[in-house]
Parts: sequence; C-alpha cells; structure tokens
Amino acid sequence: MGDEVTWGDVAFPFWSITFFMLFTGMYYLFRIFVSDKVSAVLSLLPALLLFFLGKDISVLPILLPSMIFGIALRLAIHFIPNRKKKLLYAALLLDVITLLFFFVGGEVGRLGVAEKMLCICLVALTFSAVQTYFYEKNKDPFPIYYFLIIAVITLVIPIKKDPINWNKVVNLGQKIAYRIETFTSDVSYRLSSLFGESYTAGYSSIDSNGEKLEAGEKTQLVIHTKDQPYHTYIDEETGQKIKLRKTLYFAGGRGADREQLVRFINFLYENGVDRERVLEFTDISNIEVEYAYLNTKDIIAPAFTFLATEQDGQIKEGVSSKLHRKGYKINVKYLDIDYASTLFTEMLREERETSSLLSYDEAFDYVIRLFGIKFGDIMSREEYEAAVSNIKSGVGKEYLDVTGADSRLKDLAEEITEGAETDYDKCRMLEAYLRKYTYSTNAVGGYNSGSNMSTAEGMADIAQRFLFDTGKGYCVHYTSSMIMLLRLSGIPARATSGFRFAFPFTKADEYEVSSSCAHVWPEAYIENVGWIPFEPTGAYYALSDHSWHRADAKANAENNAQYAGGTNPYESSDIPIYAGSVEEEEPVSKLLAFKVFLPTIVFTVILIIVLAAGIYLIKILRYKYGTPSRKLFYDVEQIKRVLIKRSGNNLKDRGLLSEFKEAAPEELREDLGKVFDVFYRVVYGTGDNTAPTPEENALASEMRKKLNELGGRG
Repeated sequence: MGDEVTWGDVAFPFWSITFFMLFTGMYYLFRIFVSDKVSAVLSLLPALLLFFLGKDISVLPILLPSMIFGIALRLAIHFIPNRKKKLLYAALLLDVITLLFFFVGGEVGRLGVAEKMLCICLVALTFSAVQTYFYEKNKDPFPIYYFLIIAVITLVIPIKKDPINWNKVVNLGQKIAYRIETFTSDVSYRLSSLFGESYTAGYSSIDSNGEKLEAGEKTQLVIHTKDQPYHTYIDEETGQKIKLRKTLYFAGGRGADREQLVRFINFLYENGVDRERVLEFTDISNIEVEYAYLNTKDIIAPAFTFLATEQDGQIKEGVSSKLHRKGYKINVKYLDIDYASTLFTEMLREERETSSLLSYDEAFDYVIRLFGIKFGDIMSREEYEAAVSNIKSGVGKEYLDVTGADSRLKDLAEEITEGAETDYDKCRMLEAYLRKYTYSTNAVGGYNSGSNMSTAEGMADIAQRFLFDTGKGYCVHYTSSMIMLLRLSGIPARATSGFRFAFPFTKADEYEVSSSCAHVWPEAYIENVGWIPFEPTGAYYALSDHSWHRADAKANAENNAQYAGGTNPYESSDIPIYAGSVEEEEPVSKLLAFKVFLPTIVFTVILIIVLAAGIYLIKILRYKYGTPSRKLFYDVEQIKRVLIKRSGNNLKDRGLLSEFKEAAPEELREDLGKVFDVFYRVVYGTGDNTAPTPEENALASEMRKKLNELGGRG
C-alpha cells in the first residue's frame, strides 16, 4: 500500500505553503492602508519576528529554510514584470512536467502525501493564474469552487510513487541561511577592524561610566571543555545525587594570576588543609577559550587561572603586545572554588597570622599532595620567589584610594559594617546591603558625565549617585559602590571586568558566551588569603548563596542568615527618573502612522498568540503521547512551579525536592514525597525497572492537578 509517511516528508512543503499564504494574506490586508509596493514589503516584516521566536525551537528545525523559501516566493511573484502572464505560463509548464514525471516516468499507483501536497499547490497555482489572467481580460473570473473540486480530486487520485526526498532541499536551505548569517557577521567584523575599532558588544575595560546599557547578543567567546557543565554532590537528607550548574567568571587582562596562587597555597597550608579537605571546596578544571567577535589585547580567562597556554607556549602576562582577533585560542587550567562552603568561609573568618611563606620546594611538594600536579609546570623557582617578594611588600595603595568619597559614603560604610568581627564579615554585610537595590540597565552614571570606573574619583561619583539618588543600576553601579565602601572600611578592593557565564545542564561540545554576559564585579583583599570575589549585583546569585556540597546546608543557612533581610533605606517612590537629552523628532503624519503601524502591531500580536498557542498545543501532545518518564518530568516541573508561585517566589530551585515537599500543603506531603522518590529513581536509578508505573504516573498527575487547583493560596 506504499511507504510509511513521516512528518519529515511533508514538513518543508507544509511550512513553505503556510508562510507563503501568511505573507500573501498580510499583503492583501496591508493594501487597504498603503500602496501596492509598500504593502509587499511590510507584509514580510513579521518574518523577522517569527525568525527570532522560532529559531531556537528544536522541534521545528525546518522552520528557517521554509520561511526563507516562502519569503522568496512571495517577493518573486510580486516584483516580476508582467507577472500575471508569466505566472500563467510558468504554472502550465510546471503542470506538464509534473504529469510527465508521475505518469510517463513509471508505474501509476498511490501518490505519497508530500507529492499530493505539491500537486495541489500546482493545481491551485495554475487555476489562480488562469483566473487572474481572464479576470484582467474579461472581468469574469472563475469561481473558487472549481479550485476546491480539483484539489479534492487530486488528493484522492491513487498514484503509486516513492515519496519525494526533501532532505536535499532542506539541507541546502539550512546551509544557505547559515552561510548568509556567517558572511554578514564576518563582514561586519572585518569592516570594524579596518576603521581601527574593536568589534565588541559587551566586553570592555573598567572605563565603564554606568550610562544606559544596551547589550547585544553577539557571541564573544566560545568555550570548549570535556568537563560536565555542573557540579554533583550527594544530599545528606535524601542520599540522592544532586546537580548544580557551574557559573564561570572570566576575568579580562589578568591571565594566570601567580601571586594569587602563591597566596592561596600558603593560606591552605597555614590552615592545615589536606587533599581530602581541599576537594570539598575546590576543583581543578581545564577549558579551551576561543575568541569570537573580539578585538583585544587582553587575555580573557576564568578567574583564578593558574596556567594559560597558546600556540606559541605559556602565557606570562595578562595583556599581550599584539591584538587578538576572532579565532584566537588559549588553553587554561583554573581553580574552581566553592565560596559558599562552610569549611572555606570558616577559614576566611579566622584571620590567623601567617608565619613565613613556604619555600619553592615546600610549595612544590604541597601542591603535588593537594592536587596531584607538578608545581614546576605552573611556575619556575624565579617566578615563585618574585611572587613571594611582591606579597611581602604588601598590597598597593591604589586599592585603598577613596578620592572623591564624601562623608555620606563613610558614614554608610560604618553603619552597614557595625558589629562585624572580621574583614570577611564586613564584605558579606556590604554585599548583602547592596543586593537590595533595584537592578536596571536603564540607568545613569555619576553626576559628572566623565566619571568612569578607571579612577577612584569616578567610582565614588557613580556610587554616590546610585546609593543616594537614583537607587537603581547594573553591575557598574553595584561594583563601584562596593569597592568604595570596602576601601572606606579599610579593606583593599579592586574591580574586575569580563564575563559571567552560567552553564546549561545539558552537556555540549561547545558553549557560546554572548555579549549579554559581559560583567564587572568587585574583589576584596582578605589578609593572608588574597583576592576574594563578591557579587553585589542583585540580578545574579551571590557566590556565597549556593554550595556544591549540601551536607552542610543547615550550617550554610545559619551562617548566611545574618546577611539577609532588611530594606533599602534610600528607596523611595519619589526618586527622580533621569531621562537624558531627547532630540526633537520630525512630525509624523497621524494618518500614515494609523495606516501602517497599527496593522503591523495587530498582526504581530496575532502571530505571538498563534505561536504561543502552538507551543502550548505541542506541550499537550508531547505529554499525551510521551513516555512515562517524560510525563513524570513534566508533572514534577509543574509541581515545582506552582510551589514556587505559592511561596511568593521565596522558594528557590536549588535542586532539592525535599524543600518543595516541605513547602506543600501538609495533606499532600506524603503523596508528594512518593512522587519525588519515583523522580529520583528514574533520574539516578540503574537497571530495567526504573521507569514509572501507570499508577505512579497517575499519582504525579493527580498531585499536579491538586496543586494547580490550590494555585497561589498559602
């Protein structure tokens, strides 16, 4: 009876016809308001919206090439000279070729679905062209019923033929789209270099001034790593393996920070840390960093990189003599530190006096025992002794510079840190205080338009306006404020510019770091420890908010409690909003705006609704026909969302289902615990009997529905 028809056989023609009809319908509607040519162009504008909405939908990989084909067909039909007569002849020629292909070329049998759709399209096109031609000549068009009858007859004709293989067309369309996008980006990149500019959309040095931020999505770094994109640990309460995705801070212009490594090694030694203990809060990782759309002399590598190499060998400095462009690669080893580990934070608070620093030979032996790597591969004896000499000379005075800070900043620093017993406690208090401020990229800099983060005076100006006037800003404002408050508290501080990238849970061959990940953060110098990063920017998790190891989760909660709560004393609804200078716009015809922009907005809204409805329908179908495990995952995810909403968004998804169980109504906890146990069995279990049973799926679905009925009621 013929080959089995799959979605892949009909996806391309289906979506091509759909997009062509969509743009054609918009063309005729737009003609009510504007001229013929303008209408043809405006009808394609929603294609841009559809592209950005649909490009990441993995279930519709055919979307982009079919959209391009639909757009090309719409434009071709409209702008071809004498198109009505040429359309008629072209359609008739295609019909003849199609008939010869299917009837003369082989045995007549059953036609596949894809071929039937093609035939229907050709027949409809033919009669539409004929109708248009005769309508123009005789003003008497054929009625639409003829087209419908022919389409139905064509659909049921039993013609046997192997289905058309659309894969080549699809692959060609995808290749063309990819090459066009790549070519356009490369041309922009090269042209920017010709004019002596850096092709950057996000990364910059610390000359940021805090004005309104409009970060793009241009890929700036590509990460290659064989490591998992998440940490795993065993939860003490449930005994289950938990995943916590990694967050990586890329520091620009620093490279391998040897002095920091020497400080940290001696800090660990003074605290008697052995290999078993150090593995509780550190992890050595390897990655390759490839520059994408960047022109910079800076070496951009993960914070706490201790070894960086390129094609020419080991990288000694954080800033090179030559400009690095797209395609430049470096391999780095860095130390990933769990800044929320109670073991680590307790050592930070001790502030013990350091005896003489380790000799090179002692450090060599200690590093091998700790991490199993040869210290000689990282730095030579001369480099180690030079780092020790710099450490003994003390931290630079520039990191305590408070030029430009007025008495309000000084008083605020004292008020926030009152009662702090250690420098680390002061840092945490200042960090927690600043995180209460409103995050906004629609911000202003300092009172002086020339102020930036390259000087203490510039940071003080940005901080004072942020803290005492606007009350909102982004990383530049938070970092400037924390640095000045730290320095006024007697703690050396510096700003680090780079990127903050949160890995996905899904492992990939490469990860793209876009310009929207560009970030600035403060680092405080803790005596006998070295430079410790903090995250005062309220839009991101603080480094001290989540630990890789939940065995000490209760201790973490107790230690962090003293830094939580409170309100911003300077937050007020009366804070003026800075609008900046606004250039006078040219007068626009109200009639033109109504005729052109209103229909565009209406159809854009319709497209969004249709797309959302489609995604919702896909979710329903995927759940209805999905595997038992997929249904369970969906139910658990929905349960978590409802409980988060029910808690007023106070409940955070830290990977612990036990926390969600405690947040549920008491009468549902027992059954909810059973559902979560099944979830853990499916995710981490081994063997053939890990899949949920129908009864377990039914229980999960019942819990989801009951919680949905409760909604946001507490």
